[in-house]
Amino acid sequence: MKKTKALLETAAGVALPEWQTLQASFQLQAFSKGEDVFAPGEWQPYLYVVRSGIVKLTYLSEDGQEWIKSFIGEGDFFACPNVLIAGLKTDYFATAVEDCWLEQVDYAQLKQLMLRYPDWQKATHQLLEWHIVRKEQRERELLTMSPEQRYQSFLKTYPLLSERIQLRDVAHYLGVTPEALSRIRKRLRAEKN
Repeated sequence: MKKTKALLETAAGVALPEWQTLQASFQLQAFSKGEDVFAPGEWQPYLYVVRSGIVKLTYLSEDGQEWIKSFIGEGDFFACPNVLIAGLKTDYFATAVEDCWLEQVDYAQLKQLMLRYPDWQKATHQLLEWHIVRKEQRERELLTMSPEQRYQSFLKTYPLLSERIQLRDVAHYLGVTPEALSRIRKRLRAEKN
């Protein structure tokens, strides 16, 4: 539970009490490259923290087109707000981009700790704020930036992951074809020279 503890205590800004409550529901899970952590229509009331590897969060359109909403790397987290907040089922895929180890914590246990301790509330509130900022940045990119600007933003947002993600996935994240991404990369290389 080392990555989860580091993440939550960084978010809280203090050491958090009563970790044994989360330990009871904690699971360390391995996923192979290409394997789904979850798919749409599932009940996944968990907070996931990536111990190693990369996970992509993806919507699939009715015609089978993949739209990647985000990449989650080591030490980062994901959860499905539809499940945790609205009590609905998942509406997107979480898929291992490479072999992954994920730390899984039951959100109900986390909620119990939030009810008892203000520092747990602070940690969870901070995670929510980070999530909101990340989503707003992504929305701004898609609505106001050119594909080239989105690619440059991607490189700044994911500097440690960008070399590990297939160009096809990067293109799906940017909302362009792989061919269009190749042209963007070629233009940027030419501008550097």
